Amino acid sequence: MEKPSRFKAVASFLFKLLRVLIVLGIAFALASWLYASRSIPEKKELVRTPPSVRIIEAHSQSEMMTVEAFGTVSPRRLVKIAVEVPGRIVYMNPGFLEGGRIENKALLVQIDPQSYGLGKEAAAIRVTQARVDMDSLNQDIENLKKDVELAEANVDLTQKEFARMKVLNQNQFASKTSLDKAEQQHLAARIQLQTIQNRLRLMPAMMEQKKAALAMANVEFNKADLALERTRILSGFDGFVLDKQAEVGEYVNPGQILGSVYAKDALAVEVRIPLEQLKRIQTFFDNGSRPSARVSIANFEDPEKRVWDATVARVKARIDERTRTLPMILEIQAKNTDRMDTDRVHLFDLKPGTFVDCQIMGETYENIFVLPRHLLKPGSVLFVVTDSRLEMRQVRVLRKFEDQVYINGGLNKGDKIITSPVPGAIEGMELTIKENGQQMGKKP
Repeated sequence: MEKPSRFKAVASFLFKLLRVLIVLGIAFALASWLYASRSIPEKKELVRTPPSVRIIEAHSQSEMMTVEAFGTVSPRRLVKIAVEVPGRIVYMNPGFLEGGRIENKALLVQIDPQSYGLGKEAAAIRVTQARVDMDSLNQDIENLKKDVELAEANVDLTQKEFARMKVLNQNQFASKTSLDKAEQQHLAARIQLQTIQNRLRLMPAMMEQKKAALAMANVEFNKADLALERTRILSGFDGFVLDKQAEVGEYVNPGQILGSVYAKDALAVEVRIPLEQLKRIQTFFDNGSRPSARVSIANFEDPEKRVWDATVARVKARIDERTRTLPMILEIQAKNTDRMDTDRVHLFDLKPGTFVDCQIMGETYENIFVLPRHLLKPGSVLFVVTDSRLEMRQVRVLRKFEDQVYINGGLNKGDKIITSPVPGAIEGMELTIKENGQQMGKKP
């Protein structure tokens, strides 16, 4: 029983193996037929096209290096109007209002002058009295001089009379009483002369006192006149009122501030220049001159493009420790105006507090190439087309400012500078130039 079943198993295995071999044979035959009946593809050679790029031609130009800074306008001449004498305000200029215009020598404020006028009159009377006293003393001196002459004559006369009486008494022609009387008259005449001479000697000292009294009276008069003058506060220049702090009828004391006035067309702005930018304007200071500047209102689209000329007036002595910048003062030059226009209000005139953009004109360089800043690759490299091949050229950068770069070395006039991207850029790779490149050399 075991042999038939074993035979059966072997037969089943062989049958399955045969089926597999038949399938594999059919598949191999079919594959051979397909391979034998295939069509041969046409061979084409691969043509490599160089990348196309856009270029601009390099053109040199003269370029002035400017230093840009920002600042706030402030008055160059600001005066605080203060009271010098106490009193009540009886008049105030109609233009003495915040933002008002004032003219040179115009009366701004009047303090009540009545008491000061009376004080001046009293001082004038004291001066007159002192002069009268001095004139009276001069007359007394003249009188005393004449009295001295008379007293001296009287002394001579009494002396002669005394001598005559003495001789007569010796000859017994005059009594002792007459002699004594003559002697007494002589002594009285001498005493009178001595008294007058003593008074005359005191006259110079008394004259000095009178002169001092007259001088003091003049001083008091000048003080009273000055006090009266100080009741009138006048403007010292054409300008504008910055603020006002008093009204008519208000009682004010010496030193009290009534307001502030700044001079017309006398404005300045303080700017802070980074230390690395100072080399742009250093030449002017080395030559003893001052660079000019242009000032415009910052962050403001002005259709008239108002620009004010300015000059670097001075450089401050200390560098700002926080920002490491050097402060400079620009004096804004006045516009050409013959007189103050009191009828029109110019809203866009420069006023204190205006935030401005300042461009300080620096040194002018020749043969400068100005390019868009994005064309400069790391390491100060430009992509240039030379003989239809890429050249990675090293250039010398003078300055990078905003969206431009200033190059003063490494480029020549007519060099073709690539402006479009170059994927996989390799030194010496072949390039083609597009026909719609643009010329470079003028500022946008």
